[in-house]
Amino acid sequence: MLKTGTEENIVLEAATCIAGRIFKAIDQRGFCTLVLAGGNSPRKLYRLFADGIPRNDSSPAILPWQSIMLFWGDERCVPANHPDSNYRMACESLIAAADVPNRNIFPMPHVTGDYDAAARSYERELKRFFLRQKQDLRDSFPVFDVIILGMGPDGHTASLFPGDKNAQAESNRWVLPVHVPHGSPPGYRLSLTFPVINNANNVVFFVTGESKENMVLDITSGHRPDLPAGMVKPEHGQLIWFYGK
Repeated sequence: MLKTGTEENIVLEAATCIAGRIFKAIDQRGFCTLVLAGGNSPRKLYRLFADGIPRNDSSPAILPWQSIMLFWGDERCVPANHPDSNYRMACESLIAAADVPNRNIFPMPHVTGDYDAAARSYERELKRFFLRQKQDLRDSFPVFDVIILGMGPDGHTASLFPGDKNAQAESNRWVLPVHVPHGSPPGYRLSLTFPVINNANNVVFFVTGESKENMVLDITSGHRPDLPAGMVKPEHGQLIWFYGK
């Protein structure tokens, strides 16, 4: 499903859609597992989450952050306070303003070396969480309620890039270190793997910018299944694209 519009309209539509799925998960189980995307595109979306989502006939919908567990889909291997840190972006645009409890925040490790150990450490943290919450795995992978993804102009998503055959073929690990020599910025990153992403109950792409329009249309129409964003196909969940320009 692809929904398009102006950036302002699509931010509100995406926020409303995601909020509905968050409330549904909380109603069913008492809490929601939400995976955040990085980069710059989600800033306005996260600010709306923090401020409350406008409704036509009543006060804004305030998300129940006491019951929302935050995870990350990928992270740049930089210090936590670095301008390129996805965690820092989420703190600035969402976490500080929404007063999310520290116990509900599960950032990826911020490292500048030993990347494989960092990836394995985050995988262990995820496994401990799902075991502690008595959450069943599905096909040996976690089931996140909502995963938010962005997309780069080259069709990458999370930190799964075109041409990285090893990352694309990974079928066992939950988290991988990836080397992105031509990324912005170049360097190492940590990323959830395709088996984890495609095991979620809801995967929501949130993409903005006129330069990405053709890529969004190519992928959502099925013309570029070779690109990482085109490989996102939840097996048991729902896939929704929001694109604003």
